[in-house]
Amino acid sequence: MVLRTFAWCVDAGATQDTGLRTNVTQFGDGYEQVSSFGVNNARASWQVAKTANLDEINAIYQFLMDHKGITPFIVTMKGETKTYRTDGNINKTQVSGAIWQISFNLKQVFVP
Repeated sequence: MVLRTFAWCVDAGATQDTGLRTNVTQFGDGYEQVSSFGVNNARASWQVAKTANLDEINAIYQFLMDHKGITPFIVTMKGETKTYRTDGNINKTQVSGAIWQISFNLKQVFVP
């Protein structure tokens, strides 16, 4: 499967959240043993927005809708290129006149 690339730069102020999945076994004496949950236990997610004219916002919206929150795509965030999919809602808001904003969440996925 050939992955498409999200080619737009998002607005400054994007928020990154990194979840770490671990296995924890706690013993009766209070001792804990912790191990990584698989080789890809750190998973990033981003809350992003893009402010632009309506044509550009609609192009981004169509790109995201084409992937339906299921199919991953390539995104470069802060100099790191990884695969993501949309997670949750995609919001379009009119800021003023012909200026609109689209906001959405990206969830990192691992592809073979």
